[in-house]
Amino acid sequence: MEANAGFGTHQLFLTDARLALALLDHLRYEALHRAFGISRAQTNVVTVALLLGAADGAYEAARRIGGLRPGVSGHDAAIGAMALRDAAYGMAGPSARAVPRFGTLVALAILGGIAAPSVRRTTQRLHAAEQRLRAAEQRVRRERIRRYTAARDSVRASAA
Repeated sequence: MEANAGFGTHQLFLTDARLALALLDHLRYEALHRAFGISRAQTNVVTVALLLGAADGAYEAARRIGGLRPGVSGHDAAIGAMALRDAAYGMAGPSARAVPRFGTLVALAILGGIAAPSVRRTTQRLHAAEQRLRAAEQRVRRERIRRYTAARDSVRASAA
């Protein structure tokens, strides 16, 4: 077997990185397809929307949390997390333990409840920006029509 002299560690790394990115892209599509039932063509738009909503929420949370210094040790936080998990199972009933990935479902529901206000706020801001853009477009259109009308009238007056 003859080794290719042009294929070295750099090319191998780039090939592996491309394979890893292709696998991650496929996993992203599968996750979005299962969660929202969307097609492959819509995954990029949904991904951007989710990232923008998450970025806004993360920015707001980081801004609020930046000044806080919790007096909770790691040991206490672990005990609190276990108590919260048991409380979630307790409120859901004994059959909740039989549901696969119940904890993940509850965590996503909590995160959705936290992210919903920031997504709503972002949507309202986008709607307001769209309204301002439409108003500006109408002003430009009216001004253009006014100028065309004035030019037409001046041509008609000079021809008469």
